Amino acid sequence: MSHIRVGVVVAILGAAWTVVVSCKPPITAAEQQWRREREAAVRSALPAAAVGHFEGLRFFPFDPRYRVKTMLEPLSPPEPLRLAASDGSLRPAHRVGRVRVVLPAGEAVLSVFQLDDIQDRYPDYLFLPFRDRGAGKETYGAGRYVEVNRVAGGVLEIDFNRAYNPDCAYGIAGRCPVTPEENTVPFLIAAGEMMPAHH
Repeated sequence: MSHIRVGVVVAILGAAWTVVVSCKPPITAAEQQWRREREAAVRSALPAAAVGHFEGLRFFPFDPRYRVKTMLEPLSPPEPLRLAASDGSLRPAHRVGRVRVVLPAGEAVLSVFQLDDIQDRYPDYLFLPFRDRGAGKETYGAGRYVEVNRVAGGVLEIDFNRAYNPDCAYGIAGRCPVTPEENTVPFLIAAGEMMPAHH
């Protein structure tokens, strides 16, 4: 994870590798490194009282089918709105477009946002929260986030193997955006971080 990406995650949330055994394709070295860095970032942000109880992050098995390429269907002009946050506040944002993703369990259309309160620091950052059918059971009830990476020719790459829980899921104080209803999909996205242990 680059230093910029770590900074963006901290800005979004206000603030690895436990691998689930399966017969899925072997996890890559890059993925192992990402999971280690993600767990270290969460551990370092935990309140002191929570460090001793932290059992690490839980992940679905790595599956390359959850790494997809798509195009942004832009909204012109972007639509202003406010996203509910975990502390009860509303965060100003813009809905900038939608993406269509084809995943192993089905197809989904997801809205993509920009968070106005971090746009001065990360003007090109696209924010993609989502919630799936497993929310509250296999996955975190308030939804997860996933990075949207721009590649050549206007193509976007989204790797749901790197979907992550809001830091608020681990008891870290912040203003974590809650996934809006429009980004709830009717099937489980069995990739990325799972529900935190003992949640």
